[in-house]
Amino acid sequence: MERGNPGLLTDGDYRAVFEASPDAMLVVDSEGVIRDLNRQALSVFGWSREEMEGSGVERLVPAAIRSRHERHRLSYAEEPRARPMGEGLELQALRKDGTTFPAEISLSPGKLRSGPGHVICTIRDISSSERMRWLSRMKLMAAEHERNHLSRELHDEFLQFLVAFKIRGKLLVGETDREARERAWAVIADEILNAIQGLKRLIRGLRSPKLEQQGLVSALATLFRDTRKVHGVTIRASLSLNWAADELDPVTVLAVYRIIQEAVTNAATHASVSDVAVALRSAAGMIIAEIRDEGCGFDPGGVPSDGHIGLIGMRERAELVGGTLTVRTSPGEGTTVTAAVPMAGPGGKR
Repeated sequence: MERGNPGLLTDGDYRAVFEASPDAMLVVDSEGVIRDLNRQALSVFGWSREEMEGSGVERLVPAAIRSRHERHRLSYAEEPRARPMGEGLELQALRKDGTTFPAEISLSPGKLRSGPGHVICTIRDISSSERMRWLSRMKLMAAEHERNHLSRELHDEFLQFLVAFKIRGKLLVGETDREARERAWAVIADEILNAIQGLKRLIRGLRSPKLEQQGLVSALATLFRDTRKVHGVTIRASLSLNWAADELDPVTVLAVYRIIQEAVTNAATHASVSDVAVALRSAAGMIIAEIRDEGCGFDPGGVPSDGHIGLIGMRERAELVGGTLTVRTSPGEGTTVTAAVPMAGPGGKR
């Protein structure tokens, strides 16, 4: 390298580029030994420089796939070229603490003065990208789930009513007995009233006017009454709040309401219980909602896809307003859903 020419980069310049890379970078020799690495590699993997330099690169791979990784490394050494590693595969890398993360890895043969056969590895932690893709898929599934739900409600209740109404209307055309005709009209009137009430319930499930007009507590009271009427499940509510509804950010209020709505509906329809306990309180700048039932519980790992969507939706609502959501359950042991979200004023200030 011509060090005297100011137009050329020096060894120090190249080292600075190596260290400034936003991705983890390793230099690995032909034996699979790490000979150099940048600061980002230390941050990503959690090891010290002393621990990583001179160690085998396989220590950064989950134990279950180390032998396979070694075979791929040896195969690459026979015909090295710049390329992504594991094209079409979901690659995993291992941190010092034993956790793994999805990784995007690129390999490039390095022509270094320290010797032939070195490979420059670039490792990018794509956890956030994978999470965003996963959330996008789940949102699409949730939207499809909601469309299917609306389709079932409209078909099973309202379409059937319209069909029955049409049939009764035809029968009335030929009915000459006045008393029979009046009885038929009374039946139709009752069915119309039931359809109106059912439609109102469906609308309240999609959008709660009381939440917008009268606040969280009133909207929850309506939700609890509807749950008792529709499902026969009593809600035992306990409220201990030191704030007024109009003091909170509407987005926070909506998140709390929807989480409680989803958890109560799940318990009423799946837990096989006659009552559900709902506690809503504020403490240390947080709103804490706990929905508990003593029902059948479930295995979180065995929840069907539509059930996962409900759980994911609650957790996502909590996280969107800076909160958390936990679910404690097991078969035969009941279920407790706990959401904790920061209180926020109308302007979103904590």
